[in-house]
Amino acid sequence: MMTLPLRPDGPDSAHALWHETHVIALPARAARTVPVVGLPSGDVVKRFLARAYPGGIYQHQADAAGCAADFTDFAVTTGTASGKTLCFHLAALEALSALPDTKVVVLYPQKALGAEQEGRWRDMLGLAGVDARVGRIDGSVPVSQRALILDTCRVVILTPDVMHAWLLGNLALRSVRAFIRATRLMIIDEVHTLTGVFGSNAAYLFRRYEHALRTLTRKKLQYVCASATIQDPAAHLTLLTGRAFTVIGSERDGSPRQPVSLHFLRPTEPTRDLLTGAASLLHDLVARQERFLCFSDSRKQTENLASIMARRPGAGDPEDLDGPPQGSPLAKLRILPYRSGYESRDRADIQARLTSGDLDGSISTSALELGMDIPHLDAVVLLGVPASSTSFQQRIGRVGRRRPGRVLILDSGSASDALLFERPEQVLARPLADGALYLENQNIQCIHATCLARAGGEHDALMTALGRDTDAEFDTPTTWPEGFLDLVARERSGTLPSALHALRAQGGDRPNHAFPLRDVETSYKVELRQGAGPQELGTLSYGQVMREAYPGAIYLYATQAYRVTRINPLLRTVHVRPERHFSTRPSCLPTLAFPNFDAGSVHQAAAHGGLQAVDCDVMISESVVGFEERRGPNTFHSAYPLDPHQTGIYFQQPRFSRNMYTTGIVLHHPQLQGDVPRGRLAEIILDAFRLTVPFESRDIGVTTDKLRVERPGLPRGDGVVVIYDQTYGSLRLSGRLLADGVLPRVLETAGTLAAYDLKLTPDEEGLVRVHSALRQLAAEAAQPRGTPAWAEPAPPVPVDAERVRVLLEGTTGICLLHDHREMQITQVYYSPRAGLQYKGKLCTDNAWDTHLTVVPVGGVQAIPGVSELGWYDLELGEIVSDGGEGKIGLQTVQADVG
Repeated sequence: MMTLPLRPDGPDSAHALWHETHVIALPARAARTVPVVGLPSGDVVKRFLARAYPGGIYQHQADAAGCAADFTDFAVTTGTASGKTLCFHLAALEALSALPDTKVVVLYPQKALGAEQEGRWRDMLGLAGVDARVGRIDGSVPVSQRALILDTCRVVILTPDVMHAWLLGNLALRSVRAFIRATRLMIIDEVHTLTGVFGSNAAYLFRRYEHALRTLTRKKLQYVCASATIQDPAAHLTLLTGRAFTVIGSERDGSPRQPVSLHFLRPTEPTRDLLTGAASLLHDLVARQERFLCFSDSRKQTENLASIMARRPGAGDPEDLDGPPQGSPLAKLRILPYRSGYESRDRADIQARLTSGDLDGSISTSALELGMDIPHLDAVVLLGVPASSTSFQQRIGRVGRRRPGRVLILDSGSASDALLFERPEQVLARPLADGALYLENQNIQCIHATCLARAGGEHDALMTALGRDTDAEFDTPTTWPEGFLDLVARERSGTLPSALHALRAQGGDRPNHAFPLRDVETSYKVELRQGAGPQELGTLSYGQVMREAYPGAIYLYATQAYRVTRINPLLRTVHVRPERHFSTRPSCLPTLAFPNFDAGSVHQAAAHGGLQAVDCDVMISESVVGFEERRGPNTFHSAYPLDPHQTGIYFQQPRFSRNMYTTGIVLHHPQLQGDVPRGRLAEIILDAFRLTVPFESRDIGVTTDKLRVERPGLPRGDGVVVIYDQTYGSLRLSGRLLADGVLPRVLETAGTLAAYDLKLTPDEEGLVRVHSALRQLAAEAAQPRGTPAWAEPAPPVPVDAERVRVLLEGTTGICLLHDHREMQITQVYYSPRAGLQYKGKLCTDNAWDTHLTVVPVGGVQAIPGVSELGWYDLELGEIVSDGGEGKIGLQTVQADVG
């Protein structure tokens, strides 16, 4: 055992709670520079470099200078703190000096980065002798000041969010159009963050901007990007922007590096709570006057650990809270939490104190992985090891910038951490993050088609400004992903598919404001309803509401505790009140999965011996039915519905639910039947999938369920594991499990993880069966891959204009137009004015509404394997049953969905 680099200071010190198992030294690296003389840059750039960098610039910066001089699209993917900002400056100087009226857009994914970099841009332009003002527009800049910034500044710093919500939403303003017309260069920093939902939305955002530019001028826009290394950056950037890029990679990195040491720490008592042990270690760092940054992969874990640190002696006690907080609780704390979803005022306070060094430390989610410069850091603490090398490198890159640094890696107790601690050198060989974009997601396409092509939208604003007919055929100089222009045409003709009507209605006439870039669904706002008016306490996605802010939950915000008293799904608000620092966790029903094996809903399928893996459309149903609350040593259970007179919590339904249509992989094998603990097995498979193909933990979920339909080799009632996309409409991330060779590697890794679990807890009931089942699945997956005969592509179904697929009367579906509640169909009928309609009852308060609701047929989706389907013959005005499979009586349907 090696010596722990912390002070031994009693039984509760970090020395007593952690022991060091391994150290990896990352050595210093000397700089590789290139003389400024001889670079192909313009005169302005050469004069600037000679003045600012007389000793030369790094190799990758010299490569960037060449690309900038040629005005080509290029990306720099060197490591953290390698000087990528200078590459941006060189490209901007070339553009600004070539054309006197050129404007430059600089996009940073977070306001903190933009605020930090604004001064650097001004200093650079001043040193270069270029007369160009720098402006910044983000959510904290009043709308009344923004037009002046666009008019007077040649370099404008934006976030993608404000470009989407304000800039492109205001093309009717002359200042906005003039600014876009003059733009010749768009700089995008931290492009590796543009993945998943955020990246897929950003890909359409960039194309919408280019549509506006080229409609106004037909001139080309140059892109310059920077990023930490991701898998195949050239392919990712092409998907993101529609352009081919020159990539300047890590092999060209000429920057120096300070030595950094990685310390692997395991608890001396494996049963001790991770947060208790982490708090002790952080206290030790504070006592040694070492400033730290601690990373957690969970928002709730981040808040909980920050709350523990806030209750240390002398820091004030949140348990004394009897009324609303007086002022910001952040001002008196020396260790602050940081995560997404904070209000701008609180983010600004935390960021200012971070950059000034006025903190002992910060506890953060991945939100502080990005390139904001945090001086005075001595150590980084990791609560477990992130799955991707990209995230790991970003986190450890926070130290070692100006002086040697340390990284303290804590074993979180997971099987994947246990595996890594046995072979710590593998931490530097983990796979890079995959630039996951899925531009065919119809929900994402609908959001951007609405922004761009609705009546009075972005395109119409451009046409009006140019004096052209807004009713003319939609013309675009931009190349769009497949299927998007068809949706644009349907938006303009008022014929969007009924399944998209609810999403379209949420956007209304202001979709740029209604839909955030970082989610497919509209966000919930958390509001403290006290005093003169509501105080906003952050935003949450629907999925985060299910985990953190369900009715009755204790919601943590900036170390303060609040009780959720009411949720309004129509207004997308969560009301809270101040509460003592109790803790809650939701009581959930098992997540239900309803896979659809019909032709057209199966994307791919594989058979390895007795193992079948089917990539298909699936409906996911999640339900919270109450919560468990801990107050000191006591635990209380509360079940829905709640009595508002006793609790002050207004929720009268038996469950708080989310029904979502997405895609997933269904795994079936005889080993998954019987008494094997499928839930534990499923979680291990998900961990192994994440280690093999890194993705954000929020993007993919897993559950176990039974089959409600039957196919050859897939008996109805058999147990299955379902790995699914947690984004509504799907980003097709789970489908990567069936890429060449991935499934065998995942199952082999899962078997290894289970073996380590078994080693740590040899007496745990069921783990032996899990390990045995995973070994058998891995052996089957190693067999040659085939395709189940039933999943072979079916011949196209003849189109019959006189017949429409409908739910039968008496069955139940999901009503998309009423917050995805269940709807019992009582009548299917044709209206000459409104078309084919359903009349039925919505599920409310564990019963069915007494009044009937009418919605278009496309507004209700079938529950795969549950809803009974038939045909409505428009000519005869009759419903014809086709004797399809998967029909379950109504009482069973309610139990299964609920």
